[in-house]
Amino acid sequence: FVSIILQSLPFLLVGVFASAFVQQYLSEAVLTRWLPRQRLPLVLVSSVFGFVAPVCDCGVIPLARRLRAKGVPLYAATTFILAAPVVNPVVLVSTAFAFQGNWTIVALRFGMTLSVAVTVGALASMLPPVASGAKQGTTPLGGAGAEAVSSDERPISPARELVAHATAEYFDVLFFIILGALFTAAAQAIVPRGDLVALGGTRVASVLVLMPVATVLSICSEADAFVARAFAANFSLGSVLAFMTIGQIVDLRNAFLLFQTLGRRMVFLIVVVAYALVFIEGVVITGILPSL
Repeated sequence: FVSIILQSLPFLLVGVFASAFVQQYLSEAVLTRWLPRQRLPLVLVSSVFGFVAPVCDCGVIPLARRLRAKGVPLYAATTFILAAPVVNPVVLVSTAFAFQGNWTIVALRFGMTLSVAVTVGALASMLPPVASGAKQGTTPLGGAGAEAVSSDERPISPARELVAHATAEYFDVLFFIILGALFTAAAQAIVPRGDLVALGGTRVASVLVLMPVATVLSICSEADAFVARAFAANFSLGSVLAFMTIGQIVDLRNAFLLFQTLGRRMVFLIVVVAYALVFIEGVVITGILPSL
């Protein structure tokens, strides 16, 4: 439990400060000028946009909402939301560190996430605007006047604002890391090791078990690899990869924001495609590479 927390903290710090920097200093107007106009190229660029804006799953939706407000199509914003929490340098390095430099794990996680993001984005690009559940306009979560500043308030320096945002996000995310570490430790302590090994060694059941667990735990992408590494002792490689992939795409913590930003039909498309594709990939990987 303690080792999971301590190993994840440095990457969590990097992630929240990167998120705060992007939200404060990187202009959405500049970003949108880089994007292609054609649908498929736009989906592909959006899927790797996390290398430009390395935000975790905690900050990706607010950034995507601002991009939508600047005219980025819904399917491109959806692709970015699904891919960016994993397809960014901070998370890829943290995954390599958690799995002791095993870059095969990193490549497989990268590929599984991209496959879901590009598939959903391509399908969404073929839907009419009404069917996608998109709202033509997006507003700040706090309402039209949420960002208004009272004339009596003293202006806050950009550096202090960045630190304040990163600090708030850090403590919000830390709760879920602790929850995930507790769940992992409790599962290993309460469930008989023989049952855990038997379940984890089952090709299909191991994937089926860890996918909903990832959805419920909703661990931040900078830290979920450390929790997944603890599962690797008893579960198959495919199920561990499925845990890391689905947990950043379908998670309860961001459910409300997803519905508000993308609409019900788009969220339904994400859940169905993501669960089906990740399950198939997890089972196939388990058959080819049973363990680390």
